[in-house]
Amino acid sequence: MSISKNLFSKALLALIWVAAAALWLLSVLEATKATFGWFNLAWAATIIAGSTGIVVILGTILGKGGYFGKRFKIIFGAALMIVAFGCLTAAIVVPGEIIWPIIAVVITVAILLSILVVGGKKWDQGDNQNAGYKNYYQRKAEEEKKNKKED
Repeated sequence: MSISKNLFSKALLALIWVAAAALWLLSVLEATKATFGWFNLAWAATIIAGSTGIVVILGTILGKGGYFGKRFKIIFGAALMIVAFGCLTAAIVVPGEIIWPIIAVVITVAILLSILVVGGKKWDQGDNQNAGYKNYYQRKAEEEKKNKKED
């Protein structure tokens, strides 16, 4: 039996989702409404989107992958964080003038993380930019030298 190496993060994420759903259920039951009445769908969505965004971003930073995969996952995680922030503003009253600056900070941090995670590499970087690269003519000359030595 093989165990996935990111089983812990998946299980933790599932537990967080279950906790959010359970708290939401407790908020609507008559017996526990007095205690958990403050918890609503907006809080549940905030917890689910925020935790998923954090797990996606951290998993991308710590994991392996290509240029586009890492960039997409970090941007997706940042989008989930923005959704979480939108749900949070629905759950509590946040002044309207602070919403867009916070979204801008989340987006710019996501861009910074995506640059740091991919190491500043360009997706279309050619082989000729790597150390020790030899063009066609140099390789052909070496091959001819090798063939002359063998003769």
